[in-house]
Amino acid sequence: MIENDQVIRMGAIQKAHGTGGEMVLAVPEDMDWSEGLDCLVCRMDGILVPFFIESVREKSATSLLVKFENVNCIQDTGRFIGCTVFLPRKFAVEPDPDRAVSWHSFIGWKVSDVNCGELGEITSVDDSTPNILFLVKDGTRSRIIPANEVWMTDVDWKKCIITFNLPEGLADL
Repeated sequence: MIENDQVIRMGAIQKAHGTGGEMVLAVPEDMDWSEGLDCLVCRMDGILVPFFIESVREKSATSLLVKFENVNCIQDTGRFIGCTVFLPRKFAVEPDPDRAVSWHSFIGWKVSDVNCGELGEITSVDDSTPNILFLVKDGTRSRIIPANEVWMTDVDWKKCIITFNLPEGLADL
């Protein structure tokens, strides 16, 4: 069984592309992976399921065209639409410290606070204003956490956890 700590969130399947089984996978602009990528992992019915790749190619800076083995027509793609797609960690490329990282790269990461402990998982990023915000969900509870680097005490690239030292009361909102 594949565990959450063995994968990194890559993006989500948006729609079918053509009629031959290809699908559009939305990804962050700075998503990198190593050569030899042979499978991707999809969250289906709450579990992580690997799918072997027949082909993958870039469509734009923020989308890929992916075709899984044995997905050969538009009818086969229906069960994938909207699925979250993960990259096995062994294919992940550590970020280049000299290259800017998109805030969207942190979707799927865990968030914790030095005083309150684990707060949940980043499910989306609001970058429509100068103050970047993480939407963090833990079960049925949602929080909005400013992506303020001053409050970040640790960014663990291997475990995909951002630790904050948030101002008093902010984690309680």
